[in-house]
Amino acid sequence: MKSFEIGVILPGIAVQRRDGIDLVAAARHVEDAGLDGVWHGDHLAVGGPVLDAPIALAAAAAVTARVRIGTSVFVPGIRPLVWAAKQIATLQYVSRDRLVLGVGSGGGPGQWAAAGVPYGQRGSRTDRALELLPRLLAGEETRLPDEPGQPAVTLAPEVAMPPVWVGNASAAAIRRAARLGDGWFPSLISPREVADGGKRLAELAAAHGRPAPAIAIGGVACR
Repeated sequence: MKSFEIGVILPGIAVQRRDGIDLVAAARHVEDAGLDGVWHGDHLAVGGPVLDAPIALAAAAAVTARVRIGTSVFVPGIRPLVWAAKQIATLQYVSRDRLVLGVGSGGGPGQWAAAGVPYGQRGSRTDRALELLPRLLAGEETRLPDEPGQPAVTLAPEVAMPPVWVGNASAAAIRRAARLGDGWFPSLISPREVADGGKRLAELAAAHGRPAPAIAIGGVACR
């Protein structure tokens, strides 16, 4: 049994145009090569062409049967929570429970401004999403604290809650992963930072009475 898994980021628009490869063909190739997952970033306004992450991953899920389908990373806080939950539930449904929900609160102030969401609310909105998503995805009646005058929401079809990997190497991300995540998902950090972050992660998780989350590292392949 493998003690690790290897996944790859699906090619962005610029790479697709440069190399003449499309996202669907890339997803098939990853599965045929025996790798473990395909991933896609989540960006709203970055100054260049970029695909919508849930739609791109739905396309990848439709042409694969085994690999994990991962967000690297989904930003729930820039969306109304119910819409975010519906997108996640749909990806989990069409992938037949292969989704890994990488979650972050980044993207820079421009992305949050484009979504009409105050940048200073990014942490609280991300925490709230992770706290309420299990109920929403399970089809339970859920009242949204930011909309006290609205009726409770029930989504269908219900799906299994995907594993949540909290992105970023910041102290706030480690705290969030320890309290609400199944994994910690930093990228482009040193082995020392991984070791130190993993130790802190385990300590905080134990304080919450939880097992230490898994650790997944995002990196760049060298030719």
